[in-house]
Amino acid sequence: MTESRDHRATTGDPFPGSRRSRWPRLQGAVLGAVFAGGILGGLARYGVTSAWPTPARAFPWAIFVVNTVGALALALLLVVLAEVWTPHRFARPLLGTGFLGAFTTFSSVMVDAAKLAAHGHGRTSVLYVAGSLLAALGAASLGLQLGRAIGTNRHHHTGRHPGRQSPRRT
Repeated sequence: MTESRDHRATTGDPFPGSRRSRWPRLQGAVLGAVFAGGILGGLARYGVTSAWPTPARAFPWAIFVVNTVGALALALLLVVLAEVWTPHRFARPLLGTGFLGAFTTFSSVMVDAAKLAAHGHGRTSVLYVAGSLLAALGAASLGLQLGRAIGTNRHHHTGRHPGRQSPRRT
């Protein structure tokens, strides 16, 4: 056995001599895409909640709708980027992680639920949390189905079949 095989056999390391970092390598341009998308997504959510304010002790419809639409959009985006189009390397960080990550705000669901419960609206609080979860799951399911339908329709018209994609651009 050679020295590298001996090393691999004793350590289980397939790349002798390489050192693993405890930290992931973060690329500045990708972080910039997440940052830019996050700014835009946060501003979009702020715009919706400013235009549709929730009166005290009322059902927070703006956040409910934002999270439901965001769940649908994220599922649709991921299927379309994975199965339909060859995305640019910044598409997911910018649109998925950045924009939709900042646009949706499930932490606000818990804050709003706590406010409702603190003001004696426990039933509305429970309905809000359960409704938000069910609506988001339903919307994500719909987004997946829509994305697959788009992919099937596109593949039908172009003569390409799912799974036979051109190489991805990096």
